[in-house]
Amino acid sequence: MKTFFHFLNFGLIGAGIGSIVTTLSLLLTGATGASMTELTAWLVTSFLIGIYTTVMYTDRLPLPGATAIHFALTFTTVAVSCFLCGYGEGLALVKAMLPQFLIIYVVLYLIIFFSSKANEKAINESLSKH
Repeated sequence: MKTFFHFLNFGLIGAGIGSIVTTLSLLLTGATGASMTELTAWLVTSFLIGIYTTVMYTDRLPLPGATAIHFALTFTTVAVSCFLCGYGEGLALVKAMLPQFLIIYVVLYLIIFFSSKANEKAINESLSKH
């Protein structure tokens, strides 16, 4: 399992770097059109969400608070990107996106919560041995 996550980590890093290089290359060679607009919008959106994710690593906020802040920032950014790309408008767009976001955040919250508990347990076991 450790090998799987090792390759997954490098694959995601490669995809992130590759998407940046590809987008910049296309922009520098004069690519235009709706697909370039969408590609650029989602690259910027992904970059911002990456920055928002730093709130999840602060010790000053409890996990529920950090999750709420991350949710609000991410939802707003994605909604604006969807609007700018022409995927919908106003309340209809929010109604379409909200259930998906809630499901994703519940799953992510549970993963982070149980992962943190497993880390705490491993640390406490390690400390109790010494």
